[in-house]
Amino acid sequence: MSEESLRIMRTRPNHYVIEIPEEDHTMGNLLASTLQGLRGVKLAYYDLVHPLERKIRVYVTLDEGYDIKEVLKEALNRIKELNEQFRSQLLEALKAKGMELEE
Repeated sequence: MSEESLRIMRTRPNHYVIEIPEEDHTMGNLLASTLQGLRGVKLAYYDLVHPLERKIRVYVTLDEGYDIKEVLKEALNRIKELNEQFRSQLLEALKAKGMELEE
């Protein structure tokens, strides 16, 4: 990651903007769609700041009583679990075809 780091800004009660440098549509879509499936999240979407700038902003509206940092941690843990499941299934499928990747 560059000198810039993730920033969480509260724009008004229960409304947040998470600014993530050095990311694009891949992370924006994955994070926003994961957030949408979490309890306490009313709304989550993202935009790319500018096509020539690798920075996304994820907009999140929470129900009363939810903490943005806890919700974000839960979303990132779910993404990590999905990645691990995908990797495991891919390795099994490759092995079944007689191909193996070095770990």
